[in-house]
Amino acid sequence: MNKKKEILKSLGIEAKKSTVNSWYYISVWLHILGATFWIGGMLFLPLVLLPSIKNSHERSQLLMATGLKFRFYGYIVLVLMFVTGMVNMSLKGVQFSWRFFNETHYGKLVIIKVILFFSLALISLTHDLIAGRKFLGQMQKEQGAKVKLIARWTGRILLIISLIMAYIGVLLSRGG
Repeated sequence: MNKKKEILKSLGIEAKKSTVNSWYYISVWLHILGATFWIGGMLFLPLVLLPSIKNSHERSQLLMATGLKFRFYGYIVLVLMFVTGMVNMSLKGVQFSWRFFNETHYGKLVIIKVILFFSLALISLTHDLIAGRKFLGQMQKEQGAKVKLIARWTGRILLIISLIMAYIGVLLSRGG
């Protein structure tokens, strides 16, 4: 057995056959496309859309329509990334065991990424509920500034979490 296979086996990762490798590459590709859509959309809104409509009298309507459309596809992408993340680990031969997650650096990175993913989903739901209420006008005017601030900061936190997750993904793809 070559050195690479021995190292992978000691980490609880076993090499699979080439047909599985094809599915693995497809799954990783979909995972990367999902991350690209998610992070790209989060950067598009504040860097492109908001400055473009800054002085528009239809700003609220444009932001609402764009936000709702992104939210719809965003949640589909989050589900896709969760599923492909699980498939990627499975096809890579990761053994879901206490030892693997507790005793290996790779396993610890996976745990951190999973925790960040569920934090991202929870914060995203909070962000959408707060921003949705604000744009639908269900909040009183004096609460508007507070809600806007919360929505802005939850968006920033989501971007930071997403970028950290992407970095961890790079670490995992390179062997942890």
